[in-house]
Amino acid sequence: MSPSRPPLWSRIIRWASVSLRRRLVVSSAIFWIVAVTIIAFTFLGFGQQQMLNETRDRNVQTASIISRDLNSQMNGTLADARNFTRHLELLSPDLDAQASAAISLRLSAPQQYRGIYQFDPQGRLKLFVNDSIDSLLRLRSADILTRSPISVDELVMNAFRQSSTGGTYVSEVQYTNLGNVPVLYLGLPLNPIEGSAAIVVLEIDLQAMWERIDQITFGQTGFTYIVSREGFIIAYPESSGLGQPIKDSLTPLLSGNEGFAEYRDPARGLILAAFSPVGGLTGWGVVIEQSASETNIPISRMGAAVIGIWMFMAFLGTAAIFRAVNGVAKPIVTLTATTNDIARTGALKRIKPMERSDEIGQLSRSFDQMIERLQTTEGKLEHVAAEERNRLARELHDAVSQTLFSASIIAEVLPKLWNKNPEEGHRRLAEIQQLTRGALAEMRTLLFELRPQALLDAEINYLLRQLVESFGTRHRIPVDLKIDDECGMSAEVKVAFYRIAQEALNNVAKHAQATQISIHLWCEDDSIFLRVIDNGQGFDRAHTRPGSLGLGIMTERSREIGADLSIESKPGQGTMVTVKWQMPVKEANDNGD
Repeated sequence: MSPSRPPLWSRIIRWASVSLRRRLVVSSAIFWIVAVTIIAFTFLGFGQQQMLNETRDRNVQTASIISRDLNSQMNGTLADARNFTRHLELLSPDLDAQASAAISLRLSAPQQYRGIYQFDPQGRLKLFVNDSIDSLLRLRSADILTRSPISVDELVMNAFRQSSTGGTYVSEVQYTNLGNVPVLYLGLPLNPIEGSAAIVVLEIDLQAMWERIDQITFGQTGFTYIVSREGFIIAYPESSGLGQPIKDSLTPLLSGNEGFAEYRDPARGLILAAFSPVGGLTGWGVVIEQSASETNIPISRMGAAVIGIWMFMAFLGTAAIFRAVNGVAKPIVTLTATTNDIARTGALKRIKPMERSDEIGQLSRSFDQMIERLQTTEGKLEHVAAEERNRLARELHDAVSQTLFSASIIAEVLPKLWNKNPEEGHRRLAEIQQLTRGALAEMRTLLFELRPQALLDAEINYLLRQLVESFGTRHRIPVDLKIDDECGMSAEVKVAFYRIAQEALNNVAKHAQATQISIHLWCEDDSIFLRVIDNGQGFDRAHTRPGSLGLGIMTERSREIGADLSIESKPGQGTMVTVKWQMPVKEANDNGD
């Protein structure tokens, strides 16, 4: 009768106890197998979560970029429309000249302006331009004024009525019966004439904008669409989605919030949705949707391969660990010296890959590949920096273009105006001078964004003057700047004061509806004060979130320099923002000396 054999685990322990080498191999193998298995599964779980986070961040950022671009386009359209109405005001009451201006506007952007309608205060149609381009090229302004009246579309009349009672009006997006073209109606009042205001209604073609939105896709399932301020889809890749209400999880978008949500669709499964508000008068929102299953495809594909590769590396390292002890030291020293050189000099230095098939050789090659990728990344970062400079340059151009356009419009009608009313001509000439000075101030202000060092080097007095002149030109709100003393302050404090003043002015332009602003900078004892006051509509602090209306930005700026920020406001009584920064003892003594 043969004796029973001991269990496998006992035999392995007995075999490993024969020598230290075997014990090292067995213990290393057990450790690596367990550790690498845990790492592999952790990596897969982390990778899936990381992929979700990257998708969320990327799509939210992309939605924000698209919404800002739409806001910029609509603001540009609104600014052009307002410049057009100012032009009509200057030409009033010459209907023939106004008709010529309407024809010129239609011809200048035929794909954008489908129709131009001008009503008198009683709602009578004085002129309309909605002809084809070929027809307009043959028409004269006199033909426009003498042709038979037409039946005005109810949507145009609604824009007239809304603008008559509420000022500038932007309609919801509508689709035309012929061609299913997306349009909106923009109503703008002209200057009051005998107690009432004439109204100009522009029919804006959104087809080109919608086509660009349709072209923005992500992978196989990701796409972009736009919703109205009422929560209905107004731009969608498929016509069947138009007019549908948004999902409940996306309703924060209607309150002006940006974010990310998930919901389950019966046909598409789990959907990841990023959203961002467009803002402005349109009240639109941008939504980017993508299937969660597509996001997880890379993780699913690489899961088995990752586990297999890591297990193979674990066994290979365990088998070679004892024999490779003596060969490990020298390569590690080489790699350590190289990494120390990189840490000391910052130069990405590649090493010659070692002709070895073990982990050290793999480490050498991986290190070399890492350096190569870092060099590539460094080049990409330089490219991104160049693109950012180009972007700021474009913003510099766009910021000044509207001001110069206004100046050119005034200059165009100045000779005729001078013959009629020299006094008004003098005033308009002074306005051109103010616009050109404002354009120069806007360029300098934007150059501060392009060159932060210039912002640090400039004096606070100069910065505030440039900011005030640029703001006054852009928003046509008078700003009274008062600076009592040359207040010495560090660059950090100077930048914070400048940014707080900038944000306060932005808040006034966006929310206050003010007609007068004052900025006061003064020194008192060992403190420096900045105060911004407007005579706008004010607000109730008790019903305002701390982070709204730019309050969060100003609070954060003041906290960074250890300053005290106070905001006093009541509905109908304007707003006063005061920043008090107390100089450190040493700095106060130096200023006193």
